[in-house]
Amino acid sequence: MDPRSVCKGIVSAVGEKESLPEEVPEDLKYLFEEWLDELTEETRKILSQEPGLSMVELARRLRLSPEATAYLCKRLERNLQ
Repeated sequence: MDPRSVCKGIVSAVGEKESLPEEVPEDLKYLFEEWLDELTEETRKILSQEPGLSMVELARRLRLSPEATAYLCKRLERNLQ
């Protein structure tokens, strides 16, 4: 099992929600949030170096789906406000 694939699935499942489902164990929630923070920071770095980068290219560089990448961009926007 590829942990990155599992996390991608979680990102897709969470969508616009701010919290993970109740049935997810706390230690897994912590690991997911840590991973999500790292991906958000990686997204910020890429976009700060190439602000006009397309969503498709950003998704390719992050090795994520366009939906997961859009979620990260929205999360980044909220964090900057």
